[in-house]
Amino acid sequence: MTQTRRLFLRPFEPADLEPYAEIRSSPSVARFLPGGEPGAKSAADKVRAGWTPWGRDAWNAGRYAPWAVIETSNSRLIGHLGLRFLADIGETELLYMIDEPWWKKGLATEGGQAAVAFARDRLGLKRLVAFVLPENNASIAVLGKLGFRHDGAQSIFGLNAVRYVLSLIDAN
Repeated sequence: MTQTRRLFLRPFEPADLEPYAEIRSSPSVARFLPGGEPGAKSAADKVRAGWTPWGRDAWNAGRYAPWAVIETSNSRLIGHLGLRFLADIGETELLYMIDEPWWKKGLATEGGQAAVAFARDRLGLKRLVAFVLPENNASIAVLGKLGFRHDGAQSIFGLNAVRYVLSLIDAN
């Protein structure tokens, strides 16, 4: 668990299931996720079927998983943000998804800074990767603010994405 100025970041809990399913089934939110807008229709069922991977068990087993993002002024779940290990490529990914009413407020950057600090200071990771669709300019801007650099194209999660990398090793 960690807290920023406007966010409380914690492991997902069973009470988060329905609000999270609602967020995932929003076409505007799903637009840049695997499955895209058409996948929004089945997203709630998929969330319910695959709920356990990001709960407390994932934290206990793997030391980290994406956090539930709680906006502190109203204590409302507004998405996910954090880290996950991608065994297929042997890398740790920074990922985030914020519900549309909270877009353009700097919350992904604020939470991303906390996740980067967690990766570096608590986990001792050397680097992070992130994947974004080339047309997702808002997400590309967030990654730029966090210091990620463009690292080419990569097909992942069934998407033709752009890969970004952040070195967590001090350049000095």
